[in-house]
Amino acid sequence: MLKNWTVTTQPVRLASDGVLMRERYLLNPKHANHKHSEALISLFGCAETSNRIAIAGEQFRLNQQLYNRRGGRPISSYAIEYCLTLPKGYRPSDTHWTSIVKDCCLTLAKLCKLNKSEFAQYRQQIRAVLHQQSQNGTKGSGDHVHLIIGKVVGNRVLKELQQKKATKLIKQAFNQSVLKHVGIDHRTYEPVEVEKGRRLSTWQYQHQKATDALEIEKTIKQMQVQFDKWLRAKAERDERQLKRQKNRLLKTYEELKAKNTSPTQTENINKIKNEII
Repeated sequence: MLKNWTVTTQPVRLASDGVLMRERYLLNPKHANHKHSEALISLFGCAETSNRIAIAGEQFRLNQQLYNRRGGRPISSYAIEYCLTLPKGYRPSDTHWTSIVKDCCLTLAKLCKLNKSEFAQYRQQIRAVLHQQSQNGTKGSGDHVHLIIGKVVGNRVLKELQQKKATKLIKQAFNQSVLKHVGIDHRTYEPVEVEKGRRLSTWQYQHQKATDALEIEKTIKQMQVQFDKWLRAKAERDERQLKRQKNRLLKTYEELKAKNTSPTQTENINKIKNEII
């Protein structure tokens, strides 16, 4: 079981040069780091987005030098980069990743307490590129998204983006969004440390775990639908429907009891069972 899906945070250094270097890296299939990459897919923004981030940073730096009489070191990092990574065996669609990135960006925007004009600029300074990785073997990471967000918005630097609480919040948002849009719970994932037999590769094992987790989520949703019907029948005093849905709920409960559900899932399942007995 994992505490969180993997999120790493780092400032994009070297001012505008650093931002443009990251832009060139993100979509360069010939880069040495991309030898295990099967596809590099732009989700948000383009090269012009990186230019906007660089220009906003340079303008802020110039204003610092012109109007800041107290001195101090000028800003040298114009953006923050987050890397959202899933283990091998998991491949959300481009649409799913787009929704996940949106959720993460909105969470960070709330942390920064942006006003209307700041939020408008913030949205224009989001660059996200999906790297789909080879799922075979043990080398290389799983599918991941490089998410770059401009730190300079209006007349201020979004220092919150680089603080520990931002990393903590984006991890929580990433966990919840993957579960919401893909149906995979990080709490049901078990990292593979050894090969699971000669006929079952690490990737196959992880893929099976991902499939099992998705099946559990589907079955839980089915149980919730059955429970809603049971509640409706109870309110309408429909004894025939009440008995039918109770039998279905007990059957679904037995199916889930044999599966590797998380503690939270088990608690919710038991609540439903106790309600109908």
